[in-house]
Amino acid sequence: MPDVQEEIYHAFDALMPPCQEWTSTSVHFTDDTFLAAQRLKQFRPVFRPFVQYWLPELAKIRHHATVARRVIIPVIEERLKRQQILGEKWSPPLDLLQMLWDGAKGKDKTPEFMAYTALAISFAAIRTSSSLPLHLLYDLCARPEYIQPLRDEIESVLTEEGSFTKTAFQKLVKLDSFMKESQRYNPNTFPVTFGRLIHHDLRLRDGIVIPAGTLIGVAAHAVAQDPQLFPGPFSGFRFVTTQPGDAQQAAAQKSHFVTTNSSNLSWGYGKHACSGRFFAANEIKILMAYFLVNFDFKFGAAEGEGRPKNVNYELQSMADPNVEILVRRRDMRGQVVSS
Repeated sequence: MPDVQEEIYHAFDALMPPCQEWTSTSVHFTDDTFLAAQRLKQFRPVFRPFVQYWLPELAKIRHHATVARRVIIPVIEERLKRQQILGEKWSPPLDLLQMLWDGAKGKDKTPEFMAYTALAISFAAIRTSSSLPLHLLYDLCARPEYIQPLRDEIESVLTEEGSFTKTAFQKLVKLDSFMKESQRYNPNTFPVTFGRLIHHDLRLRDGIVIPAGTLIGVAAHAVAQDPQLFPGPFSGFRFVTTQPGDAQQAAAQKSHFVTTNSSNLSWGYGKHACSGRFFAANEIKILMAYFLVNFDFKFGAAEGEGRPKNVNYELQSMADPNVEILVRRRDMRGQVVSS
């Protein structure tokens, strides 16, 4: 992991030119898209193709698309030009954009579509990586008895490993369990996921016909709250194995934060499971580890007892953005979390 960190620092300092315009677009595209969608839904479908040009929320989306094309298309075109000149001697870059280009087929294999894809990836990555830490923070404020055990684990692992290595991430079993339990109660999509629109009448094996135009989904939240699968109330260390080889060992191996199975659909399932969940998990662990070790925090006096309820709308769920949290830096005597 330290070698990867060094490579990333070098890439940003020496290889990647500063691009404040793209940074702003990739960050704000997610929020602006949600706001634009809600604004557009206030109009009847027949009017939406026309009113979109007068809505400031939609104007922001068009601006983000313009920025994406202005930034991404020249990169793709330059690579295609170099490939044509160098032929077999050309060595393609090892990055996500090149991977997407190599995997694109048919009408999707255009520089314009790569610009759209880059925005879509920013949308997916920022939404999940930013919402879960906030849920974790609320859950820790509501259940402060978990804070010290998590701090002890983080400090012990950093003492052993020296930094956040791959082994260090694997040793943060309590933090991993708490993240999974919090995600189980606070999904990004609520109450169903895998939303799909049926375009043609679909006949199931038992003869039931789902008519075209029907929206279907999987009741992932109901599965996550099934008492036969997860008995009892919130238990932050539910997925921690206490003794190697004990009765929980097999279940624990299938219950890591990033594990996908029929009882954990938060990351998708099968071939559609989120491929970036491993990176996201480590990203969130570093963020929470730093915050836990370096800061004390609690709900403000106005929040009362218990955890604030989430804000649920349509098929989305998010932490209440109006909650007040008091934060102060801990007296660490000069010690900080190693990166």
